[in-house]
Amino acid sequence: MNRIGRREEKRERDEDLFKTIDSTLDSSTSLAVIQVMRKLNIESILGAIASGKEAKVYPAKTRDGKYIALKIYYTSTASHKRAIRRYVSLDRRVEVRFSSTKEMIYAWARKEFGNLQKMFEAGVRVPKPFLLIKNVLAMEFVGDGISKAPLLVDLEEVTQELYDEIIRQIEVMVTKAQLIHGDLSEFNVMVKDELPYIIDVGQAIPVWAENSLSLLERDINNINRFFEERGIDVVPVKELLNRLQLSS
Repeated sequence: MNRIGRREEKRERDEDLFKTIDSTLDSSTSLAVIQVMRKLNIESILGAIASGKEAKVYPAKTRDGKYIALKIYYTSTASHKRAIRRYVSLDRRVEVRFSSTKEMIYAWARKEFGNLQKMFEAGVRVPKPFLLIKNVLAMEFVGDGISKAPLLVDLEEVTQELYDEIIRQIEVMVTKAQLIHGDLSEFNVMVKDELPYIIDVGQAIPVWAENSLSLLERDINNINRFFEERGIDVVPVKELLNRLQLSS
C-alpha cells in the first residue's frame, strides 16, 4: 500500500473511532482526541462510563490490550463556569484571566492534570495521569477489564479498614502533596480491591490557599458522615486537624 493509501486508511480509522465518542464535540476537541489516540497507541474507544457536569469519561483500549481512561471536558457548555472561576481564583498557580470559556476549560484541565501528577508523585492513590492535550486527559483506568470500579456510594457494605485508609489518603494529600481536595465525598472515591482511589481533583487547592481549611473540614465531615451512618467509628474533625497540625 502506498503512502497516500495508508494515510487515507488511517484517517478513516480515526473517524470510525471518533464516532464512538460524541458527534457533538467541537473540531478542536475532535483533533485533541485523535492526537491522544495516536500518542498512546489507542486501538478503540468505548462508550462513556461516567458523565458529570464538567466532563465525560471513556474507556480506551490500547493496541497492547491495556485500558486507559479518557476524560473529555465540555467546552460548549458553561453550567459549572462560576464554580470553576471560584476554585481557580483560590489557586495562585493558575492564571485567572481568560478571554473565552474554552480557555477557561483548558486551564481547568491543566489544573486537574497537575493536581493528579502532584498527588500521584506524593503517594496519594489517584489514577496515574498519562497525557493532556487541550481538554482531553488520559489517565489510568481504575477497574477490571472494561468495568469501572464502583464508587464508594455504590458499595453495599463498608469496613473500618476502608475508612481508615481514606483518612490516610487525606493525610498524605495534605502533608505530602500539600493539597486539599475541596469536594471530597462518597461520590468521588472509587474502590478497587478494597482500596480507595481519589478522583475528580480539578478543584483541589494548595493548603496555603484562602478557605483551604474550611474546605478540608467539609471534606472530612463528608467522609465521616457517610461512614458514621453505616456504623463505622470515625475520627473527629478537630482531632484529625490537630494530627495534621492544622487548626480552625
